[in-house]
Amino acid sequence: MLNLRILSLATYLPRLCIDNAALLSSSPELKEIDLEHIGVASRHEADEDEDVETMAVRASQAALERANVSADELEFLLLINWSERRYVPEVAPRVQEMLGARKAFAFDVGCSCAGFIYALSIAHGYLQSPRFQRGLVVASDYSRRRVRPGSRASLLFGDAAAAAVVGSNVNTGFNLIDYELGTNGGRELMDVDDEGYLVTRVRRHEAEEMAVAALVRAGKNLLARQGLTFADIDYIVPHAGAAEIESALARTLSLPRHKILSNRSSVGNVTAASIPTALEHFLQIGTLRLGQLVLVLATGVSGDFVAGLLEL
Repeated sequence: MLNLRILSLATYLPRLCIDNAALLSSSPELKEIDLEHIGVASRHEADEDEDVETMAVRASQAALERANVSADELEFLLLINWSERRYVPEVAPRVQEMLGARKAFAFDVGCSCAGFIYALSIAHGYLQSPRFQRGLVVASDYSRRRVRPGSRASLLFGDAAAAAVVGSNVNTGFNLIDYELGTNGGRELMDVDDEGYLVTRVRRHEAEEMAVAALVRAGKNLLARQGLTFADIDYIVPHAGAAEIESALARTLSLPRHKILSNRSSVGNVTAASIPTALEHFLQIGTLRLGQLVLVLATGVSGDFVAGLLEL
């Protein structure tokens, strides 16, 4: 079986960056201690001209340039987003047209925060065929438009896009060794109300406990299949949902906290873009290096839980 290789990663963050000082000055009812508990120092907010497809295109163009791949070489394009879901038309074909990826077929993928790993698994399937050599997986969300202004979620969520150029039969980039996909559809964690705002269906602490259990389950299943344990992994990069989840994950796995990597404090919870954004960030600053094993973990609001094992 051919491995999927990630040839490049790139992130697009909207122009407007809202730090905690700005929030405190504009919202007198906020307290600094509240922001400290959230664990986010700054988050980006998309402007009217930074919609899902525009952010996706900007991240994709940067990833293509880094990979030295032209849009004309792409054979498929998978777009993950939850914040602008449509019956028709889907968003991915618009991204394909804006990029000029004329040979590529394109479609949307859901699964919210777990969507990036689901999309990589779909891309891996296509790359088993000699018909396909290059593809693009891009996550783009303006989640801040889907959370109620002034709510706790408005302090946590940020907007972002991140793109990965993927391929097979190449020696550059890094390997997706294996992945684990699962769903527990027995309980709805979140929904969208009549005004279009995200609402939770379970208490926060209960949601965090469920998330940690699901992340551990996905990781254990994958690592057992590879004859590995969590101790064999250099770093874990989880979907950056909340600081409490990351700390609880480290405690549950008896791992030092520094082995759990997250850039949530500087970008917020950027949902489907969380994992590729964090990977790119820690590659850029040198924390992640060639030869390391990295486990990525995520859960989605529909009960999805996923893991991916990367060899850098």
